[in-house]
Amino acid sequence: MIKIDIVSGFLGSGKTTLIKSLLKAYENEKVVLIENEFGDIGIDGDIIEREGFQVFEISSGCICCIMKKDFLMVLGRIIKEFNPDRIIVEPTGISILSEIIDILNDPEVSEKCSINSLITVIDSINYLQQCDAFGEFFEDQITNAETLILSKSQFIQQEKVEEIIESLKALNKEAKIITSNWSDHSSNEIKELFKQNIRVDFKELFRAEIIPCKENKFKAIGIETSKKFTEEELKVILKELSNPIYGEVLRGKGFLKGIDSFLEFSYTNGQYIIDENKQRCSGKLCLIGENLNEELLKKLFKVKAGGIFNWLKF
Repeated sequence: MIKIDIVSGFLGSGKTTLIKSLLKAYENEKVVLIENEFGDIGIDGDIIEREGFQVFEISSGCICCIMKKDFLMVLGRIIKEFNPDRIIVEPTGISILSEIIDILNDPEVSEKCSINSLITVIDSINYLQQCDAFGEFFEDQITNAETLILSKSQFIQQEKVEEIIESLKALNKEAKIITSNWSDHSSNEIKELFKQNIRVDFKELFRAEIIPCKENKFKAIGIETSKKFTEEELKVILKELSNPIYGEVLRGKGFLKGIDSFLEFSYTNGQYIIDENKQRCSGKLCLIGENLNEELLKKLFKVKAGGIFNWLKF
């Protein structure tokens, strides 16, 4: 049986970072990653492919609902053509975990694959705010997980960690909760997180009634640009994204041309990271949020007419 590991988590929680560690830990296995991007432009798949791993991308919607047929088609192709030891699934941050689990119970999949692990990554810095703001579908990701892993826990006080643990236990008292700085874990320690071979009770899944991507709660903008930015210019832009005139930008990520190299950035709820990247890439980025102002965001990134994709409409 092919093992399937699902790594879910809200926008910007750190799923891709964990998956990169997992892929390196299982480099002696035949592993394929299915990457689900909510927007037209895929960023995470590019990041992982650059490290030499096999990635299948599904974009422009969530595999839990809108892209369900594409997900099943990709799974079928992977099983038939690659027959891997393991398939890792990274859903978009606004996916419904219970829906994805149900899809994997499809007879065509379940006769050849088994769910090995259900992991949800929790953004320690933003969790309490997100839990209040996004309610039921956010709860779906937590309640249906077997393991909850706190990211960025090293950046908050222990009192806040304890408050998060208490909140998580109220939603899922059975889940294993990892609070250590897992980015420092060895390959063997990472493997232990995924040695579960769980049995899913499909009747007992918590099922959210609200599916945000179907109900147009979130929107994504994909931007392509050949403009060069200095790191200081990019910092100014990313700081400005928290200004409410642009709407509520929850997540941003991408690659932009710099002066002497390329700039890779990640933005989550007002916080950002910029890294230099020596590998050549096209200038592209994706922004996800609520009530986004297309015109002002376009001006902010100094994009010429025609350099921005249309709104995704669901």
